Amino acid sequence: MSPEFLLEKFGYLAVFVGTFLEGEAILIAAGFFAERGYLNIVWVGIVAFLGSYVGHVFWFWLGRAHGVRILDRFPKMRQSFGKGIRLFERYGPAAIIITQWLYGLRITCAVIVGISKISVAKFLFYEAVSCAIWTAVITALGYYFGRAIEGVLGRVEHIEKYGLAAIVVIALSVWLYHRAKERRETTRA
Repeated sequence: MSPEFLLEKFGYLAVFVGTFLEGEAILIAAGFFAERGYLNIVWVGIVAFLGSYVGHVFWFWLGRAHGVRILDRFPKMRQSFGKGIRLFERYGPAAIIITQWLYGLRITCAVIVGISKISVAKFLFYEAVSCAIWTAVITALGYYFGRAIEGVLGRVEHIEKYGLAAIVVIALSVWLYHRAKERRETTRA
């Protein structure tokens, strides 16, 4: 299902669920819809922040409560996760904030932080800061992207289709790039 279909059908619920999981495409589309007047930009930001924050806290909790058992069941993951755990323990807050920007790795990173020895309070605080910055930037990109498209194409009926098509192409390109990069790294290993 496309982000525009989800937003049209489910609005803010789609924003919450989309940002709970990963979120860029749905959040950019929501910002775009807000610029077009279909959603309220303030509510998009609030819901996106809550979705991403609640999602990361959930994945952190999953790592804290069950991470060691998961690693025991999948020994091949232990080495990769061990490197990640050491990275988070070494860089702490900076690593927490940076992982918010790692498309496709946020859930894994939250689980790794949960397994690490980082305190719950430190994680909750820096994750809130990270989610707030990420939400504001990505929502604004979608909002101003809509304005830029409108400025270039003029006030055209159903301009949303062009903007959303561009968002989908960009999101798909980023996803394909990351998949190709993962395959290259797997081949090298």
